[in-house]
Amino acid sequence: MPRVIALLLMLGLAATLPAYEVQIRHLSQPDFLQQVFADQEPQPGLLPLRGELRERVTKVLGHPYRGMRLRYWHSDTTSAWIIDEKSKDMPMTVGVAVGPEGIVDLEILVYREPRGGEVHQAFFRRQYRGMTLGENDALSGQVDGITGATLSVDATSRVAAMALVLHQAVMEGVSSP
Repeated sequence: MPRVIALLLMLGLAATLPAYEVQIRHLSQPDFLQQVFADQEPQPGLLPLRGELRERVTKVLGHPYRGMRLRYWHSDTTSAWIIDEKSKDMPMTVGVAVGPEGIVDLEILVYREPRGGEVHQAFFRRQYRGMTLGENDALSGQVDGITGATLSVDATSRVAAMALVLHQAVMEGVSSP
């Protein structure tokens, strides 16, 4: 009988815990920026999302971006973006570096879902390197998915395309740093 009571108490306590307390921090913002810019000192910028740019971002994401502006860092022709995007139930934080030849680096900084965390693996992230914007602001290449992580893969691809759109806007002078 004491074992049954103890088991019921443990189950009751477990039921009170939040369902999504999973948060895996793979890389910090300063570490990501150091990885992208190495010895260069990147300049911070703030890009307002309005007009045609907001429409393009909405199209790429498949929904309106919740912010009115987005912080970024740049040096010469390289920009770095840290963007939150919902995968299944929770947002993931993705860092994307873009240069003249397309995506230079893509990192999952924080992953908050209980499943699908394989998107942070190097074999998956490497697929995005060199991708540019294709027709209709789509990624220029195909991304091989991960079984059980379809929504996380889709979210990562949306963020990659968004970063390319934003980089293009900054390089064309839509915003001054």
